[in-house]
Amino acid sequence: MKLTKKIIISNISKETVLKLKESEEILNSFLSIIKKNSVNKTIKISNFGSFYYKNTPKRIGRNPITGTSYVIKPFNRFIFKPSHRLKNNLNWYNASIKLINNMKIKNLLKTSFLGIFLWSVFLHAQDISDLEGLDKDFLGSLPDEVRQDVLKELEDNLEEENNEFPRRPSSKLSKLESVKEWEDFKRKQKIENKTERYGLRIFNSMQSSFMPINEPNFGDNYIVDYGDVIKIQIFGAAGKIRNNMYLVEVQRDGTVILDDIGSLSIAGLNFEQAVDTIKQMYAQSFIGLDVVVTLNRTRDINVLVTGNVEFPGIYTLSGNSNILQALNVSGGPNENGSLRRVVIKRKNKADMSIDLYKALIFGDIDSIPFLMSGDSVYVEPVKNLVRAGYGFNNTAVFEMLDGETINDLIGFSGGLKLEAKTKSLNLVRFENDSFKSYQINSNQIYDQELKNLDSIYAEKENIGVVSITGNVKNPGKYSISSTDRLSDIIERSGGYTKSAYPLGASLYRKSNRELETLFVEKAYRNIIAFIASNPTAISGGGNNSLGIVLSEIKSHKPVGRVIADFDLVNLKNNIQSNIYLNDEDTIHVPSYDSNVYIFGEVGNPGSVVFSENTNMKEYLDKAGGFTRYSSKDSVFIVSPNGETRKVYANGLRQYISQDIDVYPGSVIYVPRHIGKVEGVNFYATVAPIFSSLALSIASLNSINN
Repeated sequence: MKLTKKIIISNISKETVLKLKESEEILNSFLSIIKKNSVNKTIKISNFGSFYYKNTPKRIGRNPITGTSYVIKPFNRFIFKPSHRLKNNLNWYNASIKLINNMKIKNLLKTSFLGIFLWSVFLHAQDISDLEGLDKDFLGSLPDEVRQDVLKELEDNLEEENNEFPRRPSSKLSKLESVKEWEDFKRKQKIENKTERYGLRIFNSMQSSFMPINEPNFGDNYIVDYGDVIKIQIFGAAGKIRNNMYLVEVQRDGTVILDDIGSLSIAGLNFEQAVDTIKQMYAQSFIGLDVVVTLNRTRDINVLVTGNVEFPGIYTLSGNSNILQALNVSGGPNENGSLRRVVIKRKNKADMSIDLYKALIFGDIDSIPFLMSGDSVYVEPVKNLVRAGYGFNNTAVFEMLDGETINDLIGFSGGLKLEAKTKSLNLVRFENDSFKSYQINSNQIYDQELKNLDSIYAEKENIGVVSITGNVKNPGKYSISSTDRLSDIIERSGGYTKSAYPLGASLYRKSNRELETLFVEKAYRNIIAFIASNPTAISGGGNNSLGIVLSEIKSHKPVGRVIADFDLVNLKNNIQSNIYLNDEDTIHVPSYDSNVYIFGEVGNPGSVVFSENTNMKEYLDKAGGFTRYSSKDSVFIVSPNGETRKVYANGLRQYISQDIDVYPGSVIYVPRHIGKVEGVNFYATVAPIFSSLALSIASLNSINN
């Protein structure tokens, strides 16, 4: 049996919860460690096998297609030799598979399959018998979608009952201990590398982007010194000098030996000065030559990195390395290290203090000097840490120098967000063993100095967009702030037109629509669950009606209407009615509607012309009155503003004063009587849900836009 890396990776993934990519990384890491330690020796794992390299000498090979002979170069092969125990286990496994394949077990398979089939039929018969408790006529009367939901709920209930039997404990490990340790290690590393300080995480991700490159084009920042190799090309020198191109290395004494000229001292000069010096020397010695000088290879330098860094020590770097590379190879400053007070100490020179924020925040790499061999880089401890909280484009902890203000912090964090209020900021300062808050006005940010542990926050300005349509003078989309109310957007859109009907205006809100959707779905699922758990409780009297209503509920899409007052006089006088607006609110102002709409179980559903002093019963009579399926106990009236009222039109309660007003554009809805469940009127439980939703649909569809 051939065992490939693909098979091993697949088995690791199956035996653990690791993904294929993670399994591949573990296997490659294991093989890399084994290969690295198998050079010139054998690695033996007890009861598993041995790993070693085998030298294959040079030999003559032949192309199998053309027959041409060629020399195969010597190479090393990485070999794995399994132990005797592993061989025996593999041989036993292969023999077992072969035995099973050769055995005549067809009859046994047929018998087993027949037994499994009969057992499954028996279980299915039990499930069917459990469904027989449900009224077949009722089930057949339901719409297809609702019927499928009821059957699925029944099947889920049966499945839950079958799953109550305890399972046999499994001896298979969910995770290997080594895998658990590996995951714990990775999790710990992620926690340790997580920091709120701006700039520290850059050193964990710049292993390639900031590493020095032997690029020959250097400017006046690079200082020429011992070990640099310079390339000199000469043009127009026919018969005048020996070499048109040659390389020369800077010696320990700082000189280079130029052909046909002699020694020239250039150490300590920047690269541009060194180029000019060499060209001048050739110009003085020869006439008519054109000399090109480039840096062919940079020297290696030794630099001491110390102070508050992750891994202090002496490092060998390329000659064109700057302080960023030195900090990078040493792991970067630690949590106590400063990014703004990094000191370069150089022999016979004054100390240079470097502010890395110029490079890390503003991208000013030119301010970062190159290092020289023998330099020492010292990272001082951090002093003032200030948090830029909500409202800043980069929310992080920044290091502030003495005398720096809030305005400097705003610059470091990339400015304030668009939704942040700029009139004032909140300063939280630790004083006398407690935190205190101060409001800083916009004209104080240039003078307010920051101290250690200060935190600055901006107040959120909810900038949003609302849409207003219908009978306003300037319909369209408008930007709003967190302080804008309903009256503000009406006035901003120019106010109402002459034909506007403010009583019928509608406000739709996304959050309300989401809540209504959750409510409808939950109500529907509860009713389906009730039917499935009480299949014998549904009587046949109103089954068809119940199915229709359930179908309407399932297909209903809430719109999220908010009951609001649109009368400008009331909005000015009553601040509570003048509600705040939210982002993505939609407002529609219809024109005046002179009709009253009657829907549901009436003789002639439709619209009736509004007339003063006409009550609900008179409108119902104009629409043909109740049908025999009407639920007279509960009639609903939806006013144009969306308010819904329940009116009793049957029994003694109809004679009690109910303060009923019918306005132009109102909707009168007479629901259908559904039936009873276990002696209790099922409609009494669910009618408020059905009626309110049906009324919402009727009112939205009926009001003239």
